[in-house]
Amino acid sequence: MSRASQADCTAPEVSVLLLCYNHARFVDDCLQSVATQTLTGFELIVCDDASTDDSVARIELGLQRLQLQARFIRHASNLGLCPTLVELMGLARGRYIAMVAADDLWEPERLAQQLALLRQHPEAALVYSDAHQIDEEGRRLPLSVMQAHHAPEPPPSGMLFSVLANGNFIPAMATLIRREAIDAVGGYDASLSYEDYDMWLRLAERYPILHLPGRLASYRIVESSMVRTLFRRPNGAHYETLFRICERWLSRDLLSPEQRQRWTVRQADAAYGLFYGGHPRARQALWTVARRDAKRRWRWLLIAGMCAIGLHRPRLVGLAGRLRRQHRE
Repeated sequence: MSRASQADCTAPEVSVLLLCYNHARFVDDCLQSVATQTLTGFELIVCDDASTDDSVARIELGLQRLQLQARFIRHASNLGLCPTLVELMGLARGRYIAMVAADDLWEPERLAQQLALLRQHPEAALVYSDAHQIDEEGRRLPLSVMQAHHAPEPPPSGMLFSVLANGNFIPAMATLIRREAIDAVGGYDASLSYEDYDMWLRLAERYPILHLPGRLASYRIVESSMVRTLFRRPNGAHYETLFRICERWLSRDLLSPEQRQRWTVRQADAAYGLFYGGHPRARQALWTVARRDAKRRWRWLLIAGMCAIGLHRPRLVGLAGRLRRQHRE
């Protein structure tokens, strides 16, 4: 009998969402780690987001070889991480949600141990554990995910909003989330470019979050991965997501004075990133920052004014280049 849930009328307790984009090199190992879970009867939903490599063929072969019953979604065009996640959430039937990217791995007891803890604590929204970091060849790196993200010691449980407001240290591939809690805070936002930190904060505002000791997953550091590229070379979508997350919490009275100062600077950096890239929402973002950042208000008003007359940074750079060429001629 398959370790994934059978297609019957009984809703599974756990839904596993496996997302793939150009992970043909790694998806076999990921599927193997899902197939060897000690927990049985879970629902598996796999989605390939229009990969340009042979991920689809590798997934089909892997599901067949491992006798994993799954719903396999194949996108004809690339939707991106958050829209894909929203789609899969709409299909998932489980009371608990576990997610994994096709280049990451799980330890065999990952689902069973975390589910046991959430069953004992119906008031909690989420349980998290640490995860190894591995390179593209699967070799473990010196620091775990939580160590690399400067997680508090010891890792905390409870109402964690104020702790998470200092920075995200929860490994998404090593979490199990109560579906009812996700729905209660409004679900995932398909318009964002990354999803985990926004969701952790919304859950932490309303529910306890639990830590389960151990490293129950492996996060692969892949130079070409979408998330790594997004944070090392941020684009307009990244800056807009960051700006909106900052605005959500700066407009509430939950941050300490020190946190509010840091989040204001972070939002201002995001607004400048939008200006730098010529994003259409740059002017509105800069006006918002000008109202909030009294220390640098005139700077933001000046830059917002430049946007108002169409002088985004790319255009200024172009004008300066033309002036230099004309001067040389």
